Amino acid sequence: MLVAAVAAFLLGAPTGSGGTSAPSRIAFARDLGGLSGDLTSLYTIRPNGTGLRRVTVPPTRQALGGDSGPVWAPGGRTLVFERNLPYWGSDRMRLMAVPARGGRASQLTSGPFDAMPSFSPDGRRIAFTRVVQSVVAPTAALFTIDGRGKHLAPLLSDGLDLSAAWSPDGRTIAFSRLASPETPLRQATLYLADADGSNVRQLDTAPLHGVSPAWSPDGTRLAFVSFDDANDPTCPAASCPPSGELYVVATDGGGLTRLTRSRADDEHPSWSPDGTRLAFASGFDLRSQGHAPWLMVIGASGGRATRVGRVAGVLDPSWSPAGVG
Repeated sequence: MLVAAVAAFLLGAPTGSGGTSAPSRIAFARDLGGLSGDLTSLYTIRPNGTGLRRVTVPPTRQALGGDSGPVWAPGGRTLVFERNLPYWGSDRMRLMAVPARGGRASQLTSGPFDAMPSFSPDGRRIAFTRVVQSVVAPTAALFTIDGRGKHLAPLLSDGLDLSAAWSPDGRTIAFSRLASPETPLRQATLYLADADGSNVRQLDTAPLHGVSPAWSPDGTRLAFVSFDDANDPTCPAASCPPSGELYVVATDGGGLTRLTRSRADDEHPSWSPDGTRLAFASGFDLRSQGHAPWLMVIGASGGRATRVGRVAGVLDPSWSPAGVG
């Protein structure tokens, strides 16, 4: 997943049932090489598993890198995403925008490593993480730009901050913070800040570990990924990323609820427009462990997760606004 890739960079290293009342689609990145592949492209699909549509064809020359991390602009006509075009073994990640039905992508940022975009609910700003490698220490700061890639501005630059998510009312940003470049990803802590970067505070009085926060449509809950359960499958390599489980918590830190209990890596929750379900990716890093990540949907209060479609190698799912057909 992209969050794990950013953390590594800082360290130097059955079909689902039905849809919502209004039509919608789920965007995701697809690893075209399967479990061991390195080239990703963007797709969308209906929540009932029909209508698979390819959105981007990244102009890679070495079958490496590609497109990932899609997010929908309000209204659902545009996707913003990360495009990674490696150069001599080094990642070069920029934010791009593309029509949701496919077409020519336009560059929004210059990098060197820009990732994890999140639209403000009015569509005027995009928050994202910019990672800068340094001989002293790497940095991961939150920035904002407008929808045309203009007016770049720092939002938070006093920590190592990942995966910003804008609240539905536009007043608050949730994100994950690492204490230092040596802090393992499983110890990233959930934080909140006002939309101008002020009033930074932990989500709860006690540190709540998690990444990839996602606001419920009514703004009362956050879904996120936790690695605290250590429910990892056997891995022959010390570098295997941890396996995540999905949780939901109220925005005041109360009502913590675990949604998934699989040995697969459950990642990147995204709420349905009506707030009743969550899409996520679930799978394994190595072929010896199990299947490549599938697109899954689960009820917002838990229960049995169901697979959407038959695609594999799914990364970074993002549910569209209602009305996107």
